[in-house]
Amino acid sequence: MCKNQCGILVNQEGDAVKVSANRNHPQAGICGRGAAAPYILNHPDRLKGPMVRRGGVLEQTDWETALGETVKALRKVREEDPRYLAITFHDYGKELLERFAYLYGTPNLIGHEAVCHGPRTVASQLVLGAEGPRSLDPDYPNSKFVVFLSRNPLEGIVPEIVRRIDLGRSKGMRVTVVDPRRSALAQRYAERWIAIRPGTDTALLLSLAYYMIEHHMYDEDFLRRYSNASLLVRTRDMTSTGEYHEDLLYKGEMSGEEVATAFWLFRREGEKVYPSLQEITGASYDDVKYLAENLWENRPSSVIDDGWHTSYAMDSTYTWMTAFIINAMLGNLDRRGGLVFAKRPKVKLYDGELRRDRIDRYRFPLTYASFQEVYRAILTGKPHPIRALMVVGTNLDGRDANSSMVREALSRVEFLVTVDIFPSDVTQYAHVVLAESTFLERDELPGVVGWSLEPWVDAHQAAVKPIHDTRPLHWILLELERRLGLSQESYEDLERRVLTQLKVNETELRTKGAVRLQGEVYDQVPYVKPLGTESGKVEIYSRRLRELGYYPIPTYVPGRLAPQGENQFYLVTGHTLYHTQDSITFDIPTLIKLAPDNPLQMNRRRAEKLGIRDGDLVEVRSLTTGESVRCRVKVTGEIREDTVFAYFGFGRHSKGLKFAYGHGFDVNLLISDEIVDPIAGSVAQSQNIVEVRKAEK
Repeated sequence: MCKNQCGILVNQEGDAVKVSANRNHPQAGICGRGAAAPYILNHPDRLKGPMVRRGGVLEQTDWETALGETVKALRKVREEDPRYLAITFHDYGKELLERFAYLYGTPNLIGHEAVCHGPRTVASQLVLGAEGPRSLDPDYPNSKFVVFLSRNPLEGIVPEIVRRIDLGRSKGMRVTVVDPRRSALAQRYAERWIAIRPGTDTALLLSLAYYMIEHHMYDEDFLRRYSNASLLVRTRDMTSTGEYHEDLLYKGEMSGEEVATAFWLFRREGEKVYPSLQEITGASYDDVKYLAENLWENRPSSVIDDGWHTSYAMDSTYTWMTAFIINAMLGNLDRRGGLVFAKRPKVKLYDGELRRDRIDRYRFPLTYASFQEVYRAILTGKPHPIRALMVVGTNLDGRDANSSMVREALSRVEFLVTVDIFPSDVTQYAHVVLAESTFLERDELPGVVGWSLEPWVDAHQAAVKPIHDTRPLHWILLELERRLGLSQESYEDLERRVLTQLKVNETELRTKGAVRLQGEVYDQVPYVKPLGTESGKVEIYSRRLRELGYYPIPTYVPGRLAPQGENQFYLVTGHTLYHTQDSITFDIPTLIKLAPDNPLQMNRRRAEKLGIRDGDLVEVRSLTTGESVRCRVKVTGEIREDTVFAYFGFGRHSKGLKFAYGHGFDVNLLISDEIVDPIAGSVAQSQNIVEVRKAEK
């Protein structure tokens, strides 16, 4: 239902199923979506069994037929070239899907990160050798000062993060929010809201770093010992000499060539933008001073939050590289109250390594995921064809930019198989639909708890018997493996693999629901163990970036477009509190009642100039995709004048989703897939310009 897999207990009394928090679990608690989960069991729109397309129409069938059709198509593709199969998902089932992709021979297992956390994840790999948002996190309960960049946990999807933030605030933690919109987090928790211009976060952070360096607000000992700050770089071509200097801020000559330390070059990037700070970002010099002083005075228990949904600008990778470098300047890595590496064990369900020639990495070698490249391959056959597509638990045109392109690609792919609980928009294009059991009806492999700095493992047990002719994902994939001749391993075999790797007592795990493994949380990386970077240190200068032709030090890259005139705006988007990212919760009536649509939020002063009132119907036209939508306006004082905001995920057009159908508009129609961060391959979602006019009735 949701990637975060919070710890719950399920009780059944007659036909009534109730969920409550498992207090023994490190993510103890449920949000409104989790509380509404029992409704999906008897939901009238649920997929009640597998389906195959006959004569252009999806018809109910049996599992033998559905799996037979799927195996026939996948075998044909594999015989031609296994790379011609692409698989996508939304975090859930990752380990199982990695195994299937490996056994099948396709490298093309590609997630949603191009429209989510791709840039911060690529940045954390480059600077810290870490991975996605759950690989490191601020130690909120012990933090004194936290800066959030366009992140809004109060409308996000992790109740545990909100609980930890509240615990920190109860002990005096102070919050600053940098965001074009005064989000729920900014309204309720922030002592300062910095209303930045969309797409200029890198300029703000480089200015902050410059101010801190000029005022000697950096942990010199930490940088010298645990970073490549003093690495000497040739300024002519930005290549590394491999030599280090005793002075962190050095510029001079070496063997007749001008050289400078990585830290000096980083400072220079801040010096370039600092004089134009207000013009570029809309932030003030007092904002920079305030951030610098509070971060420095509260170190190491101060932190720039590591972000999550970060696919905003063409330089978002540099934004998050800069954020991680500033954290290193504070010496807060793995310190109590700082930016802490989660001590999570890893699980692997196969022996070997996935192929590296993934289709999106032809264009973006460092990308974590750029699924738009799969659509292009379907439509153009380049750099090689994608003939089959497997979609697991994710609603693609509610997820990815340029919905028109997404729908065209889905309609043209030779074979499309979906695994889902509801008839999402994607099922309308499917050749085979494999109906999955809900999480309440299925056993799953023991898992590593995501949102905990401590090492925890939890159990995922079926609570009720399946109501319809559905199957869990592990059964579906193991059946495909067996029928394709890829493996004969059973679910029990995989379970033994997991328990052996995690070294956890099965009886204790099933009794308690969650078990903590041994291990220290603080002061481990990079002090006891090196970072996962090439050098084992914090990398301010990236040799990998330079080798691939990118600038190796974070730098500000201005956006291509800006609003021209009073009826043009930057479009920014975000997550609604009441729905998960995919099709499941959007069709639950109780949640629809709480969030029936996604009106366009517009600044009150700008609305008055345009003669637009709260609740008016407007036409919104994207200058980047050329698409137009109609929607209602919500007038507010909590957003910049040059910016409008809408929640994503609405505008479902599958008539199988009878409750969700027709609610809100699809904001992805307005977002281009061609304006991207060239390093992460992520979509620059906040650098699309829309024109808003009052609609004619």
